Amino acid sequence: MYARAVDDAGARLRDLRREEWQDLALAGVALVLAIAATQRVPSLALPLFVAGLVSGVRGVRALWRHWDLVDRLAGEPDAYGIAEVRAYASREATMDRRRTFAALIRHHLEMTNATSPAGLGRAAAELAALADELEDETLALDPASAVACSRLLNEPAQSPLLDPALPREDIRSSTRRIRRGFSTRR
Repeated sequence: MYARAVDDAGARLRDLRREEWQDLALAGVALVLAIAATQRVPSLALPLFVAGLVSGVRGVRALWRHWDLVDRLAGEPDAYGIAEVRAYASREATMDRRRTFAALIRHHLEMTNATSPAGLGRAAAELAALADELEDETLALDPASAVACSRLLNEPAQSPLLDPALPREDIRSSTRRIRRGFSTRR
């Protein structure tokens, strides 16, 4: 990404957050007024209720779009200048998440070995080493590598580990890229 794209993404995130809060606040006000209208002006209760629902749906839509944009930007290390993206990616690098990733790798290795004697071939050793490094508390993991690990283990459409149609050689290269994100913890 280039600087202008990062600035544009940051502005879009702010706009989506504002839209989300405005729509959800409006939905809350409309629903409260709909409840109050049932006692005073019953003919307004239904239109206010519908307006509250529509505004709530729009707020949830803005929330979803915001989350989706942050998730997509987390795959771009240049976007880590945006605080929300950096915080999102940093959550993927916590020890709890790393332990979960290690458990997923080991489970996947066990399942692959049980169903296919050839398994993953040389990629299995790389994955086992990655699982060990993920559990090693003396190592720090770069947030961008943690996001890449999460995508390798959780996104079937993009992961060569989960999609048999993708080349198996990509598993080793993805694993090596993730492993380069480790450094000694200070």
